Amino acid sequence: MRKSPWHSIKQFVHHDNTSCNTGNNIEKENRRDGTGNKPRCEECAML
Repeated sequence: MRKSPWHSIKQFVHHDNTSCNTGNNIEKENRRDGTGNKPRCEECAML
């Protein structure tokens, strides 16, 4: 399911799919709303 994008301050991509394992495993303290001007995660794009 797609939702508003989020990203990790420690990753080089953003996420927008709640089924993305990588996006769901971002630690709370590292998670930020928005794309962070980063490209979309390949896993999110495939889901």
